[in-house]
Parts: sequence; structure tokens; C-alpha cells
Amino acid sequence: MMSTQLKPFHTLLTIVAASALPCTGLSLRVFSPTNHLRMNGFPANPTVNPSFLNPGGGASGVLDLSGVGWSVDDPTKQVTLVSPRHFVGANHFRPGEGSSIRFLAKDNSLHTLTILKISSVPNADNSPSDVYLGEFTTDMPASAAVLPLPYLNLATEAAYVGQDLVVAGQAARGGRGKVGSVSDFGGDPITGGAGITTRALTFSYAPIGAVDDAFAEPGDSGSPSFVIRSGKAALVGTHTAILKASGTTTTYDTLVPHYAPKLNGLMDATGLHLRKIDPPATSLSASGAPTASVRAASPYVLRLSVTNGSAAADNVTASLDVPQGFQITGIQAPGWFVTGQSTLRRGGLAAGESVQFDVAMTSAPADGMFTVTLNLKSDGSASQSFPLQIATLPSFAGWASGLQDATLTGDSDQDGISNLIEYASGGDNRSGSVYFPGTATPLLPVFSTAPPTLSFIRRTDAAARGLSYVVETSDTLAAGSWQSLGQVPISVTPGPG
Repeated sequence: MMSTQLKPFHTLLTIVAASALPCTGLSLRVFSPTNHLRMNGFPANPTVNPSFLNPGGGASGVLDLSGVGWSVDDPTKQVTLVSPRHFVGANHFRPGEGSSIRFLAKDNSLHTLTILKISSVPNADNSPSDVYLGEFTTDMPASAAVLPLPYLNLATEAAYVGQDLVVAGQAARGGRGKVGSVSDFGGDPITGGAGITTRALTFSYAPIGAVDDAFAEPGDSGSPSFVIRSGKAALVGTHTAILKASGTTTTYDTLVPHYAPKLNGLMDATGLHLRKIDPPATSLSASGAPTASVRAASPYVLRLSVTNGSAAADNVTASLDVPQGFQITGIQAPGWFVTGQSTLRRGGLAAGESVQFDVAMTSAPADGMFTVTLNLKSDGSASQSFPLQIATLPSFAGWASGLQDATLTGDSDQDGISNLIEYASGGDNRSGSVYFPGTATPLLPVFSTAPPTLSFIRRTDAAARGLSYVVETSDTLAAGSWQSLGQVPISVTPGPG
């Protein structure tokens, strides 16, 4: 009679140790700390084991599993970093919110992040699966060299069957397996009764097999399984349950790629998605222009558009390079996550999708042409740069830049003429002269009585400078009593200079 037993994971991942039998052609499983520990000295003083799974005997080299972390409070609870900010594990065996997760980089430096929240990942019917998404309070710094793991994106679930696995477990142990099937797992990994439903892959450990073959034991829940692609680990599962029957132990792992759309939806708010080990090629382009004329030393808004012209793009990042003297004062970007004064990111862009965002800026004092460069990148494309040529018109703010008193009514050169009148008349704001530079023509308007005539200097590029000239009159000269004279005959003659 066949007996079955469903167990939770609350002890070690076991690689069966063989007895000291002579070689008779039967493959025996032998646990070797040299080959089967990912880290030496775990968890008190961990260091990377360069001999893990005998890399010298294969072409893959030392496998970078720096993204496999563990709970500081309970090192049996292991997690997998899937973005700079997110990690996954088994929903029934969570670390606590507010607790810490530790990672070991390839250079043996330790990096610890604090858990902000943990979210259940739903099935299609909104029931919880056995994978959760955890979010840290901050991103893992790029300088830490802790590698978030991509996932193995295959065209069909059937394509996962037969894949060779690297299987991780608690106590920093690891071994191998092979995907046997993909199906729904239904049950409770704690009691063995009715409970969760989760899409799962299986791998089995039989009495006879290869030396590195492994199966999960209670306590390994949430530890990951991978497939190696071009020397890199691609995540496929997180341990959920085991089933023992007639001497064979079958491990059930929640199939992470099945839940990629749900995970991405939960990650969108932080501008991140899971990474595919083999992302499709994407083609990003950008355009942009100011929403209004740009004037020297004045604020304006640059409206930028990003378009994805090919396959769906994940993890789109954008950054702006601006010339010296220009300043970004704010970014309004619905659907994007702003990560710095000039950088932002977006979880994904669908094929053919175009999105906009606004960048508030202040231009430099000088007028003329300048270039703002938008740099774009996604998982499926190398970094691309899109220079945007923008013209800066002259302005009072640019003209007055550097003056001790740069207000409209100020008079920094103490010539009795306000800055605004001096600017509108083409004066030199630092000369102290009341005349147009190099001439004897007064900068201030001149009134003649026979016939009544008001003469003043008007810039020929007044429109470009944002200037308008209005003749006003007052009977009392009191503030607030001035009124526009309306339409009056105007004659224009060439001015001085």
C-alpha cells in the first residue's frame, strides 16, 4: 500500500549522505561541505564558497547567488531579491515586517535592508498563492554588488519540464534537481489538509540518482530554485511543500514565472518589474519641447515623450543631462517613480505605448541655443541618448542676473533709472550712465509740448524679450491713477546705436 506524507519546510535542505560503500556502479548521494555549501561560516561569519557545486568541473564558474538572502531574526527564512527593492519567498513562511534581511555580496561584504511590507500574490481568482512579494524601505545600492535575480521566461509552461535546477535551502545548502512537471498544488503546507492553491513545478529525489541530487525538508519554505543560463542564475521557484511516497520525495515549488504579471502589478508603484533572463529587444525613442517660450534665467516646463516602438519593455529608466547653469526644480511624471532630481523609472511600457512627463526647470542667464539630453534604457535595450535642442530667448531676469538689486524697480548703478526702464531702453545696467551706450540720447522718455510728443527708445526685438510699451497718463501722478492713453499716432524712426 502506498503511503504519502505532506510536510512543511522547517528544517534543513537535505542532500542524502551515503554510507561508506565500495563503488559498485550505483550512484550514491554524498553531502560535501566543499561542494554543497553556498557559504562557509553561515550565518555568523559567512563567506562565499568558491567551490559550491564544483564549478571547476563545469563551464559556469562560481554562481552569483548574492541575491539569496536570509532573515536576521530567523536565518531559516530565506528570500530571493528580484529587484533592487523587492524580494520573494513562501507566503506561509514569512519574515516579519520591520525585520531585517541580510545579503552576502561576491566580495564577502554584508548588506542589510529593512522590510517595509509584505504582500500576498493572488491567483487568478484572487485567492492567495504561496508566493509573497516583499518590499524594502530603500533600494539595494548599486554599489553593494548584490545581484537581483532575473526569472526564467520561457514561452510555455511545458518548456520548464526537464530543466536542470540548482536548489537552495536553509543553512546555505544547495544541490540539484530536474523539473518533472508543472501543475496546480492544492493543500496546506503546514497541516497537509485543504488550504492554498499555487501553480507549482516539481522535482523528485529517488533512491538512486546523481551525487548532487537534493530534496527539500521542513524549514526550507521560500528558498529558491534556479536554472543556469550563460553562467547566471534564473529564478524559477520558491519551495512550498514536499510529498513522500514509496521512497521518493517530491518537492513542490511555486512557479514564480507564472506569477510574473501579478508580481509586476504589485511592483509598478515603485517603477520596477521583474527582470527576464532573456528579455525581448525593445526600441525606445524620445521627443520633447518646452510648453512655452524659454527665457533666460526664468522658469519653464519641458514636456518629454517616451515611446516604445517594439516589444513590451520592462524596467524603463530615464535620466536628464542639462547644461551647467540650468537647474531642474521638479518632475511631474504620473506612472513613473522619481528616484532623484534628474532620474526616474517605470516598471513597463507596452508595445506601441507612448507616455509623457513634465520637467520644471530654470534656464541659465545667457540666451541662445542649449541642449537637454534624455537618456533611456530598458531591460531589452542598451542606453540610448536623445539630445533636444532648445532656444532660450532673452529676458529681464537674464539681463539683471548678477546685479546687487535685480528687481524691476531696483537701480544698482545708481543712475536714477529703474532696472526695468533701463532694460526696455537698451541701457547698460552697470555703467551709471543715463544715456544710451555711446550716444547722447537719453534713456528716459522725453516729452515735448509743441506739438505734444513723447519720445522713447523701444527695442527692435521687444517681442522676443517679452516687452510691451504702453503710454499712460495721470492727472495727479498718484499711484493707481495712471490709465492707458489708448490708441495714439506712433511714428518709428531708427534709434541710436
